[in-house]
Amino acid sequence: MNQLHMSRRQVLRSAAAVAAVAAVGIDPKMVLAAQDGILKIRMAGDLQVLDPGFMIGGPEVAVLYMCMPRLAVREKQPDGTWGWKPSAYVEQLAQDDPTHISFTLKKGMMWSNEGGEITADDVKFSFDRMLKADYSPRWPTLDHVEVKDKYSGTIILKAPFVGIWLMGIASEAGTIVPKSLIEKMKDQKYTMPLPAQCGPYTMVDWQAKQKAVFKANPNWGGPKPYFQEVHLIDVENSKAAELAFEAGEVNLTDVPPDTAARYMKTMPSNAKLINQPGLAYTWMGMNTQHPKLADIRVRKAIQRAIDADAILAAGYAGVCPRAYGIVPVGVLGHRDKSNYSFDPEAAKSLLKEAGVSNLNLEIKAQAGEDAHIATCQIIQSNLADVGITVKITPVDSGPFWNLGQESKGDAWKTLELWIMGFSTTPDPADQLEWFQKSGVGVWNWERWSDPQFEILLKKGREEVDPAKRAAIYVQMQDIMENTGAYFWITFDPRFHVFRDSIAPVFDPSGIPQPELFTKA
Repeated sequence: MNQLHMSRRQVLRSAAAVAAVAAVGIDPKMVLAAQDGILKIRMAGDLQVLDPGFMIGGPEVAVLYMCMPRLAVREKQPDGTWGWKPSAYVEQLAQDDPTHISFTLKKGMMWSNEGGEITADDVKFSFDRMLKADYSPRWPTLDHVEVKDKYSGTIILKAPFVGIWLMGIASEAGTIVPKSLIEKMKDQKYTMPLPAQCGPYTMVDWQAKQKAVFKANPNWGGPKPYFQEVHLIDVENSKAAELAFEAGEVNLTDVPPDTAARYMKTMPSNAKLINQPGLAYTWMGMNTQHPKLADIRVRKAIQRAIDADAILAAGYAGVCPRAYGIVPVGVLGHRDKSNYSFDPEAAKSLLKEAGVSNLNLEIKAQAGEDAHIATCQIIQSNLADVGITVKITPVDSGPFWNLGQESKGDAWKTLELWIMGFSTTPDPADQLEWFQKSGVGVWNWERWSDPQFEILLKKGREEVDPAKRAAIYVQMQDIMENTGAYFWITFDPRFHVFRDSIAPVFDPSGIPQPELFTKA
């Protein structure tokens, strides 16, 4: 493999390849300027919103981990499950009873940008504002935060919720922001850059659609990061990212399943591949309020017209599991079967019953997600077999994440079909919370609601018996499926290839945590 590695590098250095690489989204100057001692990680899409209440996710989460405070952090347990521990920002953190969590911050933890010291007022402001934010589903039973003194306070819940740690406090949605600076902003929220920072790294540069640069924070009082500098490099096209990795110009990238399958047979030199069973889930959604899809018989026909096994073979190289819901394998409430199956004749009958013929639909997917585009192609072929014509529209990652959000424009009104993937936490509530009635026009792009779903959502938050809680979440997925608005696809394993000289660390959903990386 040394010969392949060198030939790729030489090709990349050639004028023709530089032009080719530029065409698929990498700045040639950025790629050819590799420097020793800098950790370079590919991000599949640009940074857009670093406000924890309104972020998109993905690389934005990695930035919050590196640069911003939380009361707790998630920690993998010896048995492979996830728990939490107090962060480097606190002296004390404890659950005093089912609805009260007390905290005491360390003194002298300072915001940059003249933001002053991190205080209990910052914690109260940060958590209370989440109740009106897009990420409010991560805090379903939060009432308020009560400040005791400058450094201490109590998080008060309206009802017990076992997921409060993994979904809220220890997650990116538990990020603390500087009250004094954000209160001065319009609408008291922000996009880019961070208003102030306090963490192992400081974000020092951001070039839109190119890269973000982070340097170790000399004023950081917690555990020092191993790497002095981190670059997050925006490469939306997965094949271009693969090429850059094999050329030695990035240290780590996620790779699509077909590339992972190839690497399993023959690895690039000086590289390792890691497969993390996914806490991410992928499905095809349907807009129940679109006139073409308002009839549930049409939606159920589409469910039955699509061959999931063909999608997994063609789009996911046969290395990803089939999904029968949105709760991943190993999490309470995982379903091992669905109530529909591949049946084109049943699909034709449902369309005939609905009086629908010559139906034309549009399906949208992220342009840089090769597996999603391949999935669209299988869906296009399958639906053609039952008389439905499908147009495939690839969309860049930035505009894609705005499609179903009413606050971002009117694209939701014409949205018909799409391939969606969410990353999640190890608590099943986090998979279901986004689809409640209040999520319509935010993350519930399918735009449906059901009173029984809302009742079960509340019960699931409060139930502590694992078996009963699992049954609740299975029933909720039954309700989702019966809307006809979902075609389940897979739980995406996160395949990452990285240099064997580094020891990477990832969060439960497979997002890199550069502040925890070390030398192998």
